[in-house]
Amino acid sequence: MSSEVQKFGGLHTKRKLDVLAKYLAAYVTVMKKREFELFYVDGFAGSGASTAKSGNAEDTDPTLFDTDVLIEGSPIRALTVTPPFDRYVFVDSKAKNVASLNRLADEFPDRRISVHQGDANVVLTDICREISVKRMARAVVFLDPYGRSVNWQTIEALAATKKVDLWYLVPVHAISRQVSEKGEFLPSADMTDAMCGTDAWRKIAISKPDVSNDLFGVIDDRLEKMARANEYSEFFKERLASIFQGGVAERYIPLGRGRLHEFSLMFACANPSTAAFETALRIANHILRTT
Repeated sequence: MSSEVQKFGGLHTKRKLDVLAKYLAAYVTVMKKREFELFYVDGFAGSGASTAKSGNAEDTDPTLFDTDVLIEGSPIRALTVTPPFDRYVFVDSKAKNVASLNRLADEFPDRRISVHQGDANVVLTDICREISVKRMARAVVFLDPYGRSVNWQTIEALAATKKVDLWYLVPVHAISRQVSEKGEFLPSADMTDAMCGTDAWRKIAISKPDVSNDLFGVIDDRLEKMARANEYSEFFKERLASIFQGGVAERYIPLGRGRLHEFSLMFACANPSTAAFETALRIANHILRTT
């Protein structure tokens, strides 16, 4: 294959992709039993593959995918699922990645693939409109964003289709970084408001120091940073549950470099049909428990 190879990730990258691949395999097996038109939508598709940072990237031939340091990306994982999806939609903002994805599409001529360059929020909103008007359309959407770049309105649009199963790598560490140790919000914290669709996350982010044991009854008006990745993960999980009528997986997977909890891989089902969401959540929860 001639797609460009990105240099990022490691074991946590492989783990999230293994989770996705397992779900996609189970999804198409179940859904192909009926006449659904199945979409796979990748909002931040990248180039299609990456080399792990721990690997020797200098020795990796970027035209090949058969090296032990190479991680096949989400587009390749989706394209090789059997039976295949009916439609593949790959989105990326970078021209270099889009060119690589187009080359990848050429190598799968039997797959119906569309590649889009631009803001994922815009493209995903358009895709939601298309899925919504097609009675038999169903979709799996994978979001592995660059920072806090997914707007809450986009997540609402996905939920409103009532036809989307969403896998979202939520950048919880990036949320934590918007608060200084002194409890001050950075100017860029507004992006977190847009990502969460609310500023309510700020209420768990900071707190006044506990002076209950102070014998002198000193009044301390200072604030300090409180919440960490776990608290933000639970907060965002509740946000998803508030709009996805099919529910949210009880578990999420904390991921990141080393022991750092940088991201939380979460699953949400938009379909309110009992048969649909019970199956989706059963599969997702099993994969999240065992991968």
